[in-house]
Amino acid sequence: MILLLTNSGDVTTDILMPHLTRHAEVFRLNIDLWKEYAWNIHADGYEISDPLGRVCTEARVGAVYERKVMFNPMTIDVPALGSPENWLREEVFEIWSGIKDLAYGAGKLALIHPSPSGVWKKMRQMRLAAKYFPVPAWQMLHKVTPQIGEQLVCKCNTGLSVGNGRLFNVSRVAPKRIDLEFPWFLQQAVDAVSDVTVAYINGKLFASEYSRAGMQGMDCRKPTAEGKGEWTPCELSADEAARVRAMMAETGFTFSRLDFLRAADGTLHFLEFNVNGQYAWIDIMNKRGMLTAIADEVARVHNRNIPQ
Repeated sequence: MILLLTNSGDVTTDILMPHLTRHAEVFRLNIDLWKEYAWNIHADGYEISDPLGRVCTEARVGAVYERKVMFNPMTIDVPALGSPENWLREEVFEIWSGIKDLAYGAGKLALIHPSPSGVWKKMRQMRLAAKYFPVPAWQMLHKVTPQIGEQLVCKCNTGLSVGNGRLFNVSRVAPKRIDLEFPWFLQQAVDAVSDVTVAYINGKLFASEYSRAGMQGMDCRKPTAEGKGEWTPCELSADEAARVRAMMAETGFTFSRLDFLRAADGTLHFLEFNVNGQYAWIDIMNKRGMLTAIADEVARVHNRNIPQ
């Protein structure tokens, strides 16, 4: 059995399910619907039952795969002294995290797992990536003036809303207009012709490209979410592919989604990688076999623990 830790609204999970069920029975554990499940976790294992009466036991689980463990709504307003709903969420989240931790200790955690070399925040990612790719000059600052040029973009380290559900999009910024009382993440702007994203699946690469022709602003997430423009399959050069594989081998991760900018001269500039980023849209119809590759990796872990 494959235990899938996710939420009921994750479309990637919906798309992936039929590819996983070709290998083994899948038990979907949706954290946002936690009230519909019953569980008993103890010294000798765990038993979890879903609303349909299906039962998942630790002994039967050969692989645990984490997709997106998020509540709905994802965030809530929490008073300074706390709230029952927030307490409930944190308690349940610890249960889901504990199940994942048990799987990691038992060699059952598939594809999405901690790196043996620690946590890879953006500043560490960029330092490593500079060994393999050009990385636009960057600076994280507070009470210090920018020192990396005049053509800059401001970015953020988190995906949190800045208020009223609004996201902090990548934007051009004039250094002289920056309020130095705020913590800033600045980077040199790249004269890019396209965004390139690459799904790395234990050595296999699936790349897609978004043209910046006619794009307003500096952040492709906004037009993508609005359905403007299109991501199209692309191929990395043999040298670029080798550098991606070498870099990811150094991190210790077996899955990641890497983001780059392609300059007019063809140079690929590294931005960041996300060790549990969304990926289904890169090959939503599985024409390139990306969803098969994901399912095969999960199944490889499952079959190692529950021989067929």
